[in-house]
Amino acid sequence: MNPRQQVMINEIASQMSQSLRQVYGSLDAKHSKAWEDYGYKTTLEFNDHYQMYRRFGIAKAGIKMPVNMCWKTFPTIMQGEEGDGDKREESTSWENLIKSIFKQTKLMRKLKRVDEFQRVGHYGAFVVQIKGTGDQPKWDMPLDKIRAEQIVKFIPLYEVQLEPNQWDENDQSERYGQPTMYQFQESKLNDSTTQDNRLRVVTVHHSRVIIFAEGADDESIYGVPANEAGFNDLITMEKIIGAGGEGFWKSAAMKTVYSNTSKDAKMPLPEEVDLMDKAIKDFVEGLDKHLMTGGLDPKVLSVAMADPKEPFSIALQSYSAGVEVAAKLLIGSQEGKLASEEDARFTMSAMQSRREDFGSIMVQSCVDWFIDHGVAPSSEYYVEWDDLLAPSDKDKFELGTQLSKIVIDMTTRFGESPIDPDEVAKIMGYKPTNEELDVDEKDDDDIDDDIEAAEE
Repeated sequence: MNPRQQVMINEIASQMSQSLRQVYGSLDAKHSKAWEDYGYKTTLEFNDHYQMYRRFGIAKAGIKMPVNMCWKTFPTIMQGEEGDGDKREESTSWENLIKSIFKQTKLMRKLKRVDEFQRVGHYGAFVVQIKGTGDQPKWDMPLDKIRAEQIVKFIPLYEVQLEPNQWDENDQSERYGQPTMYQFQESKLNDSTTQDNRLRVVTVHHSRVIIFAEGADDESIYGVPANEAGFNDLITMEKIIGAGGEGFWKSAAMKTVYSNTSKDAKMPLPEEVDLMDKAIKDFVEGLDKHLMTGGLDPKVLSVAMADPKEPFSIALQSYSAGVEVAAKLLIGSQEGKLASEEDARFTMSAMQSRREDFGSIMVQSCVDWFIDHGVAPSSEYYVEWDDLLAPSDKDKFELGTQLSKIVIDMTTRFGESPIDPDEVAKIMGYKPTNEELDVDEKDDDDIDDDIEAAEE
């Protein structure tokens, strides 16, 4: 074989291997049909992700837990450049306006809801329902400047409920390649919650839509479903759980076979078979303790079940890595206090990063929409979150207790302590002893209670 023929053969083999991987999905060069053998799908559709989310508890936890952690507390929207709000004692009129709009429309809670929706598929969305005159209420018309009171509500939707049906094909446009129209189909989830033919099916202009797509770094509307990386692991866990349940049921059923090992045995008559069946049924279902087998040798067919814990744990660890939530937190295990604390710290760190990144983008998308449509005046602003890793009240108290012991010990032995007791008080959340009490902060009832307590 000459070198040219060898190169051609290698190229053909490479193309065949690539084609097989596209068909069967496996990344194993030696076993190209591995995914097919394992029962893994090559291409996942929205319905695959949605049904997994609705029907498998671990998959639902992988969707909801990061959302609940990230939106555990809501952010604050501050006017100006980052850090400017720390210098002000009172909110600006712009901040108060934004806060009132968010409160009026319950927007923070709806952002939490749509965050969950967009994690199931490639994206989630708000459709903004508007009231007014002229073309403003018409869903398929471009939305002009509006007032805050014209906003009826923000409708959170899954990917499949709002699909693009027209695109901007003008390569000179700022929105080139982006959808210009969407088809809003409120009843397209195909589950018991949306089987109502009266639900809306309308065309919506892009100006009335806000898209949220985590992982869409190319600024398209298509992000990455949260369970995509661990979908094969979810299938594996479903198999292990299902096989374990089936195996336990079969083992508990105790199937029995009766055999006659005698060489002189004759075939039983039909009447004898019926009588034997009735006797066995009475023995199994009733309270009889004895069974006359008539020379038959009974043998119980039992199933020796393997322990599913180890393979399930491996799949769970792989899935938890994909959603960046520690496996023990995902399933609620609290074995090993130190390990659980470390897992919680790792997960909270990932969630803090997510809320400051994608969570801020979600909030900014809404504020920018308000500014673009005249609901709020244009202004510099930033989104501020509190710290999920900040010590809790319990942590502050424990730390303060330890520091107090050090202060007492050092003062007793050396006459003074390098640790200022006032700093310990601040750590525990109390006012320092040398700070005057601001009586104006208390109302009359509180002051009366303090006086009565002091007299007692």
